[in-house]
Amino acid sequence: MRPRYTPAHPWQPLSDAEYALLCAFLPPVEHRRGRPPQDRRRTLDAIFWIACSTGPWKALPPELGKPDTAHRQLRRWARSGLLDRLLFAVSGRGPRGGKRRPRSPAERLLRAALPALEYRLCRAWRRMARLASVASLLLAKRLGLWTALPCAPWFLPNPVLSETLQRVVETLFVRIERSLYALPPGLLALCGKALAFAGGQPRRFRLA
Repeated sequence: MRPRYTPAHPWQPLSDAEYALLCAFLPPVEHRRGRPPQDRRRTLDAIFWIACSTGPWKALPPELGKPDTAHRQLRRWARSGLLDRLLFAVSGRGPRGGKRRPRSPAERLLRAALPALEYRLCRAWRRMARLASVASLLLAKRLGLWTALPCAPWFLPNPVLSETLQRVVETLFVRIERSLYALPPGLLALCGKALAFAGGQPRRFRLA
């Protein structure tokens, strides 16, 4: 799958079929501790309403419930890895973003509901990008779902480039017997700038 931005889709309430598909991925409510969710479907609609907009949580329409309820639920799903699993499902790739793997019946049905659900799920994942580790951000990048990223993909760290540059610097030091004076003028400064670029710009992908 080539990297892409998912076309935007205006928000609309989940259909019965879409809600049934998502329920196949959500944790069961039976035999769980604590209070059960009062209206999971309305909470999903609230999350997707916020995800498809650029406004704050307090702008949530009253008929979709309390903003704190939806925000708390989305944070819980992000920390549990549920949002990552949903991204895997819509991308059709394995957990490491590599080759395609056999899909479960639920994943095949979810893929058939694209691209409207893909856009909503990517935007919901992007809302929780602050909670994501750098590894999770890079995974979303490798999955090719750039709509889920909190910034342009080239602002994220580039581990391949970083490792390549480190090997180049190590090779240079070995060949010149670890003598700084034998290095061409400005080479170390150039490598330093390249390594800084490969490290990404946290100021951008942590402000979303």
